[in-house]
Amino acid sequence: MSSEIVKNTLLAANLIRDIPDFPRPGIMFKDITPVLANPQAMREIIDRFLEFSIPKKPDIIVGIESRGFVFGMPLALEMGLPFVPVRKLGKLPHSTIQEEYALEYGMNTVEMHTDAIAPGNRIIIVDDLLATGGTAAAAKRLVNRLGGRVEGFAFLIELSFLHGRLALANDDVLALIASE
Repeated sequence: MSSEIVKNTLLAANLIRDIPDFPRPGIMFKDITPVLANPQAMREIIDRFLEFSIPKKPDIIVGIESRGFVFGMPLALEMGLPFVPVRKLGKLPHSTIQEEYALEYGMNTVEMHTDAIAPGNRIIIVDDLLATGGTAAAAKRLVNRLGGRVEGFAFLIELSFLHGRLALANDDVLALIASE
């Protein structure tokens, strides 16, 4: 599978703020709220996600909580497709399946409704940030368990130094902005 990082020519690349020591010391948080406040930047992002997704002919767009919802839902609307959320444990009201994944300081769990994806559905998974790849890989496992097939991942930002692509090594990955 191919992997792509789009050069930082997007308006969004100049709008993202680095917030040091948030949410704890040593973390450089990527604040995307200025991007969300800029319709032109959002249009560019969704257009790039469309260019990536359309040739893959997905049946469903999956967004990872919570900022994956912000980018995944407009993509699904533009494509005329259903949107399926992957949420943190205990946030979905219907029957769910869960997947655990490792964090640098412990474990976390994400879940999806059991009726969200049918066998054979082609899926694009969307999130704002690719860091270690743990959450994205867990979302892929959820899709696979329901019989779906992940056709690609679309991210706004990739923290390249965390090597998250290794967790998605056999997948087609689009990251619009690379950050060291």
